[in-house]
Amino acid sequence: MRTGVCTDAGKIREINQDDYGILENGYGLYVVADGMGGHQCGEVASRMAVEAVLEHVRKYASPDLDNVAAEGLLFEAFQRANRRILDHARMEPSCSGMGTTLTLLFHSAEGSIVGHVGDSRAYLLRSKKITQLTRDHSLVAELYLRGEITEAEAMNHPQKHVITRALGISDTIKTDFLSIELQPHDRVLLCTDGLTNMVSDAEITLTVLQATHEQEAARNLVELAIQRGGHDNITVLLVNVQPDQKESR
Repeated sequence: MRTGVCTDAGKIREINQDDYGILENGYGLYVVADGMGGHQCGEVASRMAVEAVLEHVRKYASPDLDNVAAEGLLFEAFQRANRRILDHARMEPSCSGMGTTLTLLFHSAEGSIVGHVGDSRAYLLRSKKITQLTRDHSLVAELYLRGEITEAEAMNHPQKHVITRALGISDTIKTDFLSIELQPHDRVLLCTDGLTNMVSDAEITLTVLQATHEQEAARNLVELAIQRGGHDNITVLLVNVQPDQKESR
């Protein structure tokens, strides 16, 4: 895999509550998280979640995991991250209510899985087409899916930042998983909503295609979001599948 990653607090926020992680050990694990909570607790939540997932996968994963076993492992990792955040919040009253989104890609020779909770996103860029792989767990996304608001209304809705699922909010957490078959030169983009609230899917595609390498693409996307106002923290992690890593099935 070739990767590029960039994160920035943006123009408004003093603290960057986003986090990310990369683990490559015969397989690839790529994670982004967007924390929430006052007193810097959002920053703590996102870091805890990323660390918990990386630790669990590092301990139990192997390059020959099939998708069924990998999904089970990732499910356990999400649960562990959720429990770690809840336990910390209970011990530190100032962090009560802290939480985080978490979106990841696990890739091996046996297959690839996207895991997701919250409103950060995973996209697949294949050739010149972009496809959103995740569904936002947000109030506005639910209103749009029910046909109660239009796409244009969703873009500017006053409750746009209200999410319906996150780690650290409840003892039980429902996580979405999607198995995908990646092809050589496919790109998977993981990002927080600081990007997608400022930059359209078409602009994301054009920016990635115009870049000479993944790091340049990630940096240019973050800079574009900042130019548009940078109202939130912004994190972009771009993964490019190399020809010798085509999935075996």
